Amino acid sequence: MMDKKVTYKTFALEKQHDIAILKVRERRIYMNVSDQFRDEVRKFLDQNFKKVIVDLSQVSVMNSTGIGVLIALQSAIEKDNGRLKLVGLQPLMQDIFQRMRLEELFDIEEDMQKALQSLQN
Repeated sequence: MMDKKVTYKTFALEKQHDIAILKVRERRIYMNVSDQFRDEVRKFLDQNFKKVIVDLSQVSVMNSTGIGVLIALQSAIEKDNGRLKLVGLQPLMQDIFQRMRLEELFDIEEDMQKALQSLQN
């Protein structure tokens, strides 16, 4: 099932068929980490995946730069007629997303299985 695994510092990239899964490894996306996250996501975008899942289950907090990276990723993928799913939001992240009304912008799934199923359809 797993085709290939590439590792970046801020996230691990797994590929399942035509779906890219970005498993964010940092617990806190802020300061220098958010800049590195942005740079690595930009490199990832060069691979032109149309179906992407971002697993945020390890992330306890993210600053506005990190959230901006997710918004830019969403925009780039949608512009290419792709689909992005977010999974694994911890309670503080859920709170941040609700306060900023980001759940209206992002397609958020409860777990990886649901995200995979919805992208395979």
